[in-house]
Amino acid sequence: MSWVAETGDHEGCAATLVSGGRRVIGYRGAEMELDDGTWVPEGETTGWQSWCSCGWRAPLPFERVTDPGLARRPDQVYEATGGPASEWVEQICHAEWLDHVRPHEVITWVKRAALELNAADARLDRAVAAARRSGTSWAQIAREVGISRQSAHERWRHL
Repeated sequence: MSWVAETGDHEGCAATLVSGGRRVIGYRGAEMELDDGTWVPEGETTGWQSWCSCGWRAPLPFERVTDPGLARRPDQVYEATGGPASEWVEQICHAEWLDHVRPHEVITWVKRAALELNAADARLDRAVAAARRSGTSWAQIAREVGISRQSAHERWRHL
């Protein structure tokens, strides 16, 4: 399963890894396709790691162990057959990926809000100019905007 950021510029997944840190990109039965086009059995799974299309990788991958007694650290996961990440590993990978993309999404929200604010300001300026041309007083404009007559005059007198 993969995840896409709200901004659309990040796609993440809990990538299955094999020797050499190579990433699995597809599954067919008990075989896995690697990013170099070769196919290997699921048993060659060495672990899982959060990946993002921007190149980001979680700093600590999960290591697959084939004996439950060998899973002694939080980053070691017992998985007898290999293959895709278990549901709980995928959930942790998703949380790591979300921590990675949130700063990008938040700054995008700031940019979007600033663009919307600038557009709204321009619309307000045009509306005030049209109202003044039609004879609307500064007091009436100020009342609609929620500011004082003097503030309205100072802000839009150049129009």
